[in-house]
Amino acid sequence: MTKKLFILSVTSLALGLAFVTDVVNVQNAVALYVALPAGAIFLGLFMVFKSLEKEASLHDAEQAVRPGIETDVERTQHGAGRSREGHGKPIVAH
Repeated sequence: MTKKLFILSVTSLALGLAFVTDVVNVQNAVALYVALPAGAIFLGLFMVFKSLEKEASLHDAEQAVRPGIETDVERTQHGAGRSREGHGKPIVAH
């Protein structure tokens, strides 16, 4: 995903600069001037994804180490949440 965003941002920035500096003449196609801001947006998205990439891999590694821990959604899907009820009231574990 990050490689695609980087390629998109570089391409859009290059095209936008070409349009703005009149290297490529686009007199009637005013909509093409949106390429420069789109390139800046894609560059920002690339930087966000790149900075979160390491955190996501650390989170995945941490979750792989602890396979016995179920989330609340998994407990309710398997019916384990019903077994924690006492006298009609759910018991909340902290």
